[in-house]
Amino acid sequence: MSRHAISYVRGLEIADETALRVFLLLAERTTARGGRYRPDDIPEIMGLELQDPDIPALAAQIGLTPEDFRQQLRELKKHVRMDVLEHTDGVWEIVYGPSYTRPAKPRLAQPDLTQDGPHPFWLPGWEKYSTWGYEQSPDGPYLYAQLIPNQDGPDAEPRIWITPPGHVVRTVDELAETIATALAPYQPVVMPTSLIKTWLTTPPLSSR
Repeated sequence: MSRHAISYVRGLEIADETALRVFLLLAERTTARGGRYRPDDIPEIMGLELQDPDIPALAAQIGLTPEDFRQQLRELKKHVRMDVLEHTDGVWEIVYGPSYTRPAKPRLAQPDLTQDGPHPFWLPGWEKYSTWGYEQSPDGPYLYAQLIPNQDGPDAEPRIWITPPGHVVRTVDELAETIATALAPYQPVVMPTSLIKTWLTTPPLSSR
């Protein structure tokens, strides 16, 4: 059980009682720790992977049918900003946290991907200091990324550099895949490459 996740969900003041009960049940199953330097802090991003065969037992705990529970999962995004990904293999990937619900900043300009950069990387929890862009080398252009978590300023750990010779990346799709792999040890769930690409190329909306 994660006290951080439960505290966060209760603080959202979700008006729909059924949605709140579902979200609290998810919070109880969330594995999350406080910040590396401030263990009492609520992490910027929390999450879990839910197996579809577990849903009947979970639904029974709060008096719902399995299909009603699944529908509640699909509709959680109507009540709070978060990601709920329903995969074809029966895995539900659920990611949420303060980085999703913090008051949004004005929409930023769409990056010009034909220019060198650096461009912002908008993944919640990593968006303050992380950048990516293009560089030229004798072997041709390549893409790089410098990934730094929001917590504790621009000197925070981990500091992840995606650059040659360790990583020779030529396309945004390759960069997204490399970033997903590099961030996996530091995220509550492995984020799909397609979602990482969105955080590379699409500015967040001022409201959703």
